[in-house]
Amino acid sequence: MLRVRPTRASDAEELAPKLRQADIQEIQAATGEPPLVALENGIYWSDSCYTIVDEDDKPLAIFGTVPDPNSNDTGRVWLLGSNELVKHSLFFLRNSHKWVNKFHQRYDILWNYIDARNEVHIRWLKWCGFNFIRLIEKYGVEQRPFYEFEKQRIHDG
Repeated sequence: MLRVRPTRASDAEELAPKLRQADIQEIQAATGEPPLVALENGIYWSDSCYTIVDEDDKPLAIFGTVPDPNSNDTGRVWLLGSNELVKHSLFFLRNSHKWVNKFHQRYDILWNYIDARNEVHIRWLKWCGFNFIRLIEKYGVEQRPFYEFEKQRIHDG
């Protein structure tokens, strides 16, 4: 049975060699950093960071939000995961909306960029209710197409 817990620094080192190829490609295209550095930076800069672990407490994915320095009500949402996570897609999908809603308790707007080649994550983001704002033809160190996506909190009223 999978569970979600607060991220530990050691999770990055355990997850980095197991990342999905699409996530590795996205990291390389955006920053050129090794996966371990990207995970460590994500953990460091996040104000909320969580790890999906298996029954042996082995990390399958790390996700979180990074505060936007230009806006107190905007957070950059991110997730990097292993192929093992696909075997637990039901758990992942059942919990996705819960975590998006949790992050929306802190931020009115959740957003980020995604490699246009990362079709699995694009489908998942759409399923979670994110909107794709624009295509950036040349983004990151590799100058590849990336989408900007966002989701705005729906206020009761």
